[in-house]
Amino acid sequence: MKRSIFATLLLIFCVSSLFAKVNPQNLIYTNVYSTVLKENRDLRILLPSEFKDTYFSYPVIYLLDAESNFATGVEVLGFLMDNHFIPPHIVVGLPNTDRFRDMTPVDSVLNKTIFPSRGGADTFLKALETDIFPFVAKEYRGSSRRLVMGHNYSGLFVMHAFLSRPELFDRYMAFSPILWWNDTAMLKDMDSFLTENSSLRKYLFMSFAKEAKNMLEACKELTKLMEKKAPKDLKWKYEWMPDEDHYSLYRKSLMRGMEIIFKDYKYPSVEDLAKGGVGSANGFLRDIMLNYGRNEKLPYSLLESVCLQLKQQEKYNEAIKFLTYTSVNYPERAEPYFYAGEIYEVTNKPKEAFKFYEAAHNKDKGRWDYEQKYLAIKKYLEELRNKEQNKIPL
Repeated sequence: MKRSIFATLLLIFCVSSLFAKVNPQNLIYTNVYSTVLKENRDLRILLPSEFKDTYFSYPVIYLLDAESNFATGVEVLGFLMDNHFIPPHIVVGLPNTDRFRDMTPVDSVLNKTIFPSRGGADTFLKALETDIFPFVAKEYRGSSRRLVMGHNYSGLFVMHAFLSRPELFDRYMAFSPILWWNDTAMLKDMDSFLTENSSLRKYLFMSFAKEAKNMLEACKELTKLMEKKAPKDLKWKYEWMPDEDHYSLYRKSLMRGMEIIFKDYKYPSVEDLAKGGVGSANGFLRDIMLNYGRNEKLPYSLLESVCLQLKQQEKYNEAIKFLTYTSVNYPERAEPYFYAGEIYEVTNKPKEAFKFYEAAHNKDKGRWDYEQKYLAIKKYLEELRNKEQNKIPL
């Protein structure tokens, strides 16, 4: 039975997280004055591991409710970035000063004595656009590619941002958004929004858990609406998580959402590369450049595994092509030359085998097995030359 990608990812994370630590040098705690809100706003920032060695801009993940979720968020996101499940991002955590004010849209139902400062989501969006985005761009090379993620009331804010200011973010992740707000006005707003927009080149991920009855009904109604009216270029997905409750689904939603939204960034499998050959490797890297603006190369361990599989399957021509590709990308490695030597030896081409065994030996003279193979094939070729010479009449 095949294990799902998410199950594999979760297993790797659970094991690795025992040892995973965010480098404190990549963590920054700062603040910026908001001219819109007329107050200082704290920012908790995680920079990509490679940040100090680069000069270009990075996409930004805006993590809401950072006073409670930043530690979990950077633990998960740091792991996913370092293991190439998602591209390197700047993570900006936004702690609240007045959560109900900033995370809720204007409503006309709830008693104002319960949430006296509610209804400021549009103002907070303006503060992000006017104060926070320019600060992150100037101080930390944040690009205009942005993802916003939130849970509960901040999940409501994410949905409101998607409907009211879709140009501010490229990717939206809402975990158990409070859809009952303002007598489920979000459903009517979504219906109108999808009717008016025949094209939405965005990503939207939503997750729902074991919710209260009114919340569950709103979730079901929303997903039916999306299935019926969402434009084809809107990449959206929802996940039911019945084993979680409204408050426990955060970590699972974060991992699952990132896997879905960035599924084209994950390295291709050994099987896919072995089947598609060098063309599939170059195609993947070309897509990474086009979609994420990153000039990358596949890791040596992955390319080596493909070479070994092709060699084991006796697909020698394909193996030689992939070994050539690997040696071009990793010219310092001796192994591809040695594997090529083995292929030429088994296919009765000792002269070609010698050239590659010699190259492997010269690149890694500490390998005893490389030296022995090089000397053995050298001796064999000398014996062949002697036999040929003995056949020549005096």
